[in-house]
Formats: sequence, structure tokens, C-alpha cells
Amino acid sequence: MGKDFHAIDVDASPDAVWDQLVASGRRDWYYRLTPAGDFTRGGHIRWIDPRGDVVEESDVIESAPPRRLVLRTRFMFAPVFAAAPPHLLTWEVSRRDGRSSVRMSWVAASPVTDMLESEGASHLEGLRLAIDPAARKELERLAEVGEIEVRDVTPEAVADYHHFFDHIAFRDYPAWQSCYCMETHRTENDAEWAARTAGDNRRDMTALIERGKVTALLALADGKPVGWCNYGETTHLAGLVQRFGLVPDDHDGVGSVACFVIAAPYRGHGVASKLLDVAVERMRARGLSAIEAYPSRAGDDSAQGNYRGPLEMFTRAGFETYRETDHHVIVRKSLA
Repeated sequence: MGKDFHAIDVDASPDAVWDQLVASGRRDWYYRLTPAGDFTRGGHIRWIDPRGDVVEESDVIESAPPRRLVLRTRFMFAPVFAAAPPHLLTWEVSRRDGRSSVRMSWVAASPVTDMLESEGASHLEGLRLAIDPAARKELERLAEVGEIEVRDVTPEAVADYHHFFDHIAFRDYPAWQSCYCMETHRTENDAEWAARTAGDNRRDMTALIERGKVTALLALADGKPVGWCNYGETTHLAGLVQRFGLVPDDHDGVGSVACFVIAAPYRGHGVASKLLDVAVERMRARGLSAIEAYPSRAGDDSAQGNYRGPLEMFTRAGFETYRETDHHVIVRKSLA
């Protein structure tokens, strides 16, 4: 067993922090989960994801508002975590110079402690965004963005890739900070994938870029990266094939647009459309016969729900419905 912690200062009162810790309703700062239950001592909490699945369960061991909350928790979202013993998660809030100091600590076994060490700081950053107006103001949409330049992600662009995903990509949604877009290329089964940390994904995606195994694009404004698109020949995108159950024989000569990440201040300025246009031209130049994409069905207009790209963007670009799944519309465009 091990113990560790993360801490952050928040420009809000302890009462405001506590209200967020025990709030009902969906928590956009915590994987968009909705807690169902009572946060008083002896209460039981079921954490429900946007699809209605219970992915975490907690027993409230201690509840002393607004200072201390202790939960005995088990993660249920993957077998490797469900098989681990329950872990203790402690939230402590104290006043400091008119602000609040928030500390999240845990007593857990691997792989839970590995995940919390990797991703726990992002939970605190998300909490800060939820209650700190100054933090949210930093991410407001810019009125103008100037000229957007699109560059290929080559081995020479690794530093820009690191800067974007280390500091920019998920500032408004820190829960996804560990991704590094490795999900598109993963070869592990679900259990192995669930146990990966941010460091694992950063290291392995970097190696793929340096070996020329990634076809991706970065959008830059004033020389700094503000957008990302991962695309390529469908059969080379193992994670995408696995995620959507794609049949290789049906994708011979077909390319895919896997995902987009646009920095919050630059959304709504056509950055994703510029990236899509370049991705289409890159795949046409490779001699591919068609290009495919995987937008979510209507109903979730959030940046996170649309990370595969919004359906209307693909429709404007000439894509047509190819088939549908429970949660996505698969669209294609001929490149002939």
C-alpha cells in the first residue's frame, strides 16, 4: 500500500469548495460523472457516467463540512481497477490568505495509486476551474485569432506536440490531460489501456512521432500550437479500428480522421475546419479512395462530446452518412 497527495490553492472560500465537493448533478471537472447518493457520514455514492453506467462507488467514512471529506472508493470502469481493493480518498480544505488550500490524498494499492499520482492533479485543476472565475476567464473565447497556419507533425515538431498537450490542449478539461492522443494508436486491450498513465502515453506517442508512425496536424497561431488533428490510413490507426470495430477489408484504401483538440480560446474560429481541409488533401495526395470520420450523434454539443469533430462540420465538407452506431454516425467522403 502507498500514500501520496496533490494540492492546489483556489480563489474561493472553503464553503464554496465544499459545496462543489458534495454537489449533486453532473461534474464536468470529474470525468463528467454524476454522483447519486448522500455525502453525509455513512452515505453511499454511485458515480454514473454520461451513458448511464456506474463507474465508481464510494462509502462516506467522514464528512466534516467544510474541512474534511473521506471516501472509501472502488473504481468500476475497468476490470483491472474493479479487482483492486477499495482505496481511501481524503479531501482537506483550509483557509489561506483569503483563499482556500485544497489537498487530495489517498491510501491505495497499484494500479489505483499509479492513476491517482498521474491524474490527481488534473482533478484539482478541474475543481479550480469550476469555482474560480479568474481561472475560467483565462480560457474565454478570443474575439479574433488572426491567421492560422497548419503544419504536419514531423519528428522535428515533437517540441510543439509536447507544448500543446502538456500545457494547452486540455486546460479547460483537465480530466483528459493524460491522453496525449495515444488512444488513436493503442494496441492494448481495455484492461491494459485503463491502467496506462499520462507518462506512458506521452512517452509512447512521442516515440511513434519520432519514428514517423503518426500522421497528424498542428494548427498554430502566432507561432504557438492551438489545435491538433490526428488522421491517417484507417488500418494504421489501431485504437480507432478497435474502438469502432472496423473491418480491415472494408477499409482498404480508406483514410480516417480520428480526433480534434482545439484550445478553448480558439474554438468557434474555424480551426478544426482548416485542419480537416488539410487532412483531406493529405490523404488525397496519398492516393486514398475515401476518407471517413466518426462524429457523435446529436445531443452533446460540448467540446468533449465533439472531440471526433461535429457532424455539421463534416456535412459542410461533403461527407455523407455511411453507417451508424449507438453513439456515433460514421461518415465518408469520396476522394476519387
